[in-house]
Amino acid sequence: MADFLGRLEHLLHPIDGWGEFRRGARKAAVVFVLYQVDGRWMVPFVRRRADMRDHPGQVALPGGGVQQGESAWSAAQREVAEEIGVPVGRLVPLGAGDPIYAAVSNFSVVPFVAYLPDPVQPFVHDDRELEGVLQIPLDRLLDDSAWLLTDDAWRFRYLAHEESVVWGLTERIFAGLAPRLSLALSESHAEGQRPDPPAAAG
Repeated sequence: MADFLGRLEHLLHPIDGWGEFRRGARKAAVVFVLYQVDGRWMVPFVRRRADMRDHPGQVALPGGGVQQGESAWSAAQREVAEEIGVPVGRLVPLGAGDPIYAAVSNFSVVPFVAYLPDPVQPFVHDDRELEGVLQIPLDRLLDDSAWLLTDDAWRFRYLAHEESVVWGLTERIFAGLAPRLSLALSESHAEGQRPDPPAAAG
């Protein structure tokens, strides 16, 4: 576990050195939260209410707008606390991915990656904005065969999970993080399978 997290941290931008928001765009920060259940890596997503102004009904990573004078990571922690009940300071930050711009909503979003150590309390979602919390295994997210393409003219990738669909901006954010996650996992697995060096002759 520590090997995977350490390798992932080295593949990400520093928490305070990820870049800057797009000029003139609305600033936002989200968190890709990693935690373990019975030795399996999981990631929480939120399902937004259908009556919300921004991205109604969509599945998203927990996060939201960055307020005036607030750092992106501070905003991300605050939003995670508000949306799924993880207290500020509980997450262990690993780093950030590349910021992504959503032209439709004019949001410039920085995705952070963080680890939620044990014990992991049940998530409590904000009823004012959300319909619930989805917990998706990391190995399913990284399985290319689980992602499908629509058949219509406006083709996009999506992942169906528990009667919900991950697509749009959330899919773009994950696609940007996936190569780093896959590399960190493969390197940590390879390291774990190496034989121990032979003992020195005495």
